[in-house]
Amino acid sequence: MIRGARKESLSRRHRFVGRGSFTAALRSPRKLRSPTILLHLAAGHPGQSRLGLAITKRLTRRSVDRNRMKRLARETFRRHGVKSAGLDLVLAPRKPFSRDTEAAWLAEVRDLLDRADGER
Repeated sequence: MIRGARKESLSRRHRFVGRGSFTAALRSPRKLRSPTILLHLAAGHPGQSRLGLAITKRLTRRSVDRNRMKRLARETFRRHGVKSAGLDLVLAPRKPFSRDTEAAWLAEVRDLLDRADGER
């Protein structure tokens, strides 16, 4: 393992664990929308946010693309200030993802996290 890699990891307290664990966040009335992404918000534990990803085969057929979306979203969350905001966040894409639109998709994820951080 590379030195410092542990600090960059997404620890267990920043993830939803178990089946159906983010249904409360999905049912929450607080939502942030962008053209291609929907971000569900709910109050969480003070000082530590959790991230859930609801990425379906219906929108992204190839598992390679789904896994890439997850990796990019986790990396963005890992380095963002919203990580300590005390929110439960569930990211759900609204439109298909492709490698051509990856940079724009990532910018939208950052923008939504910025907006969520401002809504504390």
